[in-house]
Amino acid sequence: MQVASSNAANITQAAISDATRILTERSIDLNQVGEAEARTIMSEEHKALGYRPPHGSLASAAQAAAAKHPQTDAHIDLDALKKAALDDAARIAAERGQPPPTESITAGINLDAVGEEEARKLMSAEHKALGYRPPPGSLAADAQAAAAKHPAGAVNGLPKPDPEALKQAAILDAARIAAQRGQVGNADVNVKTVTKDEAKELMSEEHKILGFRPPPDSLAAQAQSEVDKRDSQPMTKDIAAEIFSEEHKRLGHQPPSGTLASTAQSLADKNEQDDGGRTMQE
Repeated sequence: MQVASSNAANITQAAISDATRILTERSIDLNQVGEAEARTIMSEEHKALGYRPPHGSLASAAQAAAAKHPQTDAHIDLDALKKAALDDAARIAAERGQPPPTESITAGINLDAVGEEEARKLMSAEHKALGYRPPPGSLAADAQAAAAKHPAGAVNGLPKPDPEALKQAAILDAARIAAQRGQVGNADVNVKTVTKDEAKELMSEEHKILGFRPPPDSLAAQAQSEVDKRDSQPMTKDIAAEIFSEEHKRLGHQPPSGTLASTAQSLADKNEQDDGGRTMQE
């Protein structure tokens, strides 16, 4: 039987968003962030978004990290802190279908520094993230047009962007395009209601975008862990009720037949009947 959940439409965008979060957080070692650095990140991200960074933002993660080691002073470069905050603001804006911050990372890739090699890397990374060729107006397309004018790049001695900066810029721009095209509504994926096939797809998408296996704190890893946990224990009424409640909340109406929620309820009913039969035999 085909099992579906309300997560299905959000898998691609959620993978893009979570991959961007991981790359952004890896650009700043949160173990080296103290109160001063956390304040800078919060201030810069707040300014870029125009509202307080939400839970799940780099700013909120930095504050949580700084609470564990407030006096840490790793002398992280101020420009690196600002860039990371701006990158994350661009991710959140794209995820919410909002215009990117004026000085987003995509604007931060100076196209005069981009040559054919960099343009190819941008095109490849953005194509991977989107799942289709980046359209006109994308960072990848603009980079190709710029590289046609100066194939060697580095005009006037400008430093070429490093590969990680190119990859992150491509992923952020992919998120912007996906949001603008209305490919998804809410980018959230509820790991409590994700199906086995969706967890597998999410892992595949996020792996493809990152270029490495998603780490333990990734959305893909959390989804897989939840599916494994669900498979390792019998479905109970309580677990089925939780899945049903989460799906109902997300859909705004009762989950229809064939969904994970209804399947979980049927399985819980069967398990209860089987347990009752065994008890009577004993």
